[in-house]
Amino acid sequence: MAEIQTPNPARPNRFREALQIVDPGASNPSGIAHAIVAACAEVRSEGGSTATDPAVRLMVTQLAWVCHANSFIDDYGQLLAECRRRLAEETVA
Repeated sequence: MAEIQTPNPARPNRFREALQIVDPGASNPSGIAHAIVAACAEVRSEGGSTATDPAVRLMVTQLAWVCHANSFIDDYGQLLAECRRRLAEETVA
């Protein structure tokens, strides 16, 4: 007979983390990013794909929303140029 396993709330679980991030709605980009990194490690340890994992994708969606990424798409070239400019300034300094 198969033993039924109950979830361990102390053990990291990317699905639990993803749901906690979107409901009620996390607003700290750093916290979301750390959760994404941990979720990616969990997926890789299971041999899965981080690009298709629903928990990873849900967390990335929340991060995009928090960072207003939908408006960044139009500004991609400008953002890229600004990052390159600032990096060049640091290199010179």
